[in-house]
Amino acid sequence: MALAKSAITFDVQDCNVYTVADAIGAAYTASDPKDVPGIQEVSVEPNFITAEIKGDGGQVLAKKGKVDRLNFSCTYAELSLEVLAKLFGGSITSAAPADTTETNTFSIAGGSLPYFAIAFLLSDLQTGATGGTGDAVATVKMQLHKCQITGGTLLAGSTDDFATPSFTAECIIPQVTHTSFGTVTFAETAETLATY
Repeated sequence: MALAKSAITFDVQDCNVYTVADAIGAAYTASDPKDVPGIQEVSVEPNFITAEIKGDGGQVLAKKGKVDRLNFSCTYAELSLEVLAKLFGGSITSAAPADTTETNTFSIAGGSLPYFAIAFLLSDLQTGATGGTGDAVATVKMQLHKCQITGGTLLAGSTDDFATPSFTAECIIPQVTHTSFGTVTFAETAETLATY
């Protein structure tokens, strides 16, 4: 039997951010994955551009629409300097003058924001619940090829409560190789996010 083309999804299992190389005349690459630790929530929403033309009496004669970007958002549990470095560019500086005084520092600098790729994995799935047919889906993997941060809460603190960092990003179509914003893949054998 062929793999099912629909699934009920529950929970998000994993999310990674990747360094992106996307220059004219070179190959697109997404590499060096960093885990978004304790991923709690992800969402992807299309941004629509629409226009219409009206004729006599205000009757709509034609309507056109397209997706010009995807809007991504996520909330996660654990502050990560490695994720911040992917989102803002730059590097982490480590200093260890003595065993008990080691520090890791990420400096948020100004300048142009980098592009990065995002992939997340859903693995608690149910197929065939609404009468659909096909072999069971083990994982659903979504990849967004070229993203840039647009907002979020990078660090927060509150009395008697846990902090949950979050960020939003916009995904555009890469200049090289890809002709899409990203992909959604249903897999019969469970996939991972180790490679893009």
